[in-house]
Amino acid sequence: MEKLSRYIKNHPIPVVIIVSLIFFALVLVVTALSLNPTSEVEILVAPESATVSINGKTYKNGTYKLPSGDVSVKIEKDDFTPKEYTFNTLKNNKLYDYLTQNGDLSWYDSHPEDAIILTTIGDYEADLTANSFIEKYPISKHLPVIIAEYDNDDNYIEFRIDGGKFENCDRDFCLKITDSTGNNLDYAREEIRKLGFEPNNFEIIYEYDPVIPLE
Repeated sequence: MEKLSRYIKNHPIPVVIIVSLIFFALVLVVTALSLNPTSEVEILVAPESATVSINGKTYKNGTYKLPSGDVSVKIEKDDFTPKEYTFNTLKNNKLYDYLTQNGDLSWYDSHPEDAIILTTIGDYEADLTANSFIEKYPISKHLPVIIAEYDNDDNYIEFRIDGGKFENCDRDFCLKITDSTGNNLDYAREEIRKLGFEPNNFEIIYEYDPVIPLE
């Protein structure tokens, strides 16, 4: 202790600098440990009066900084079917949801403000579904393809290509060629290639549906 006291007395400035650096390092460590990463998330729930609890904390409709990653969500309102699930704030910045009365939406018929919120949520979910569908089946972004033209010999050609789930379709997604003038299957397959897709990778439903002339 005596040597330490003598060193401090003889070298006051270096000692002050060392102590200061240690202090600031401790402050930075404590601050870093106390700061949890957050993600900005917009909350929109119908009915607006429903209680939204995230990790046990209550929120109203609005935009908040929530903990990054998985959070526990609970949405409830008297006489409504509650919802409880995990939401990842890193994967989605919109927490949009709604409650029903055992699947019944009649509440919204008599509460126009909540009905507007429900419509916004419905539009958002429809966009998500459409984007997910396009991501899974990229060709759907280019459909329908409609050909209605005359060839070099003035023969009229008409057919269309649609995508989706059809009768006699064994997969979740098929291409359907509806041919109004006939013998256009190869032409349609070539149009699919022009879009950048190989027709052999799809189940194709061909239907000849001739145009019936008006009498």
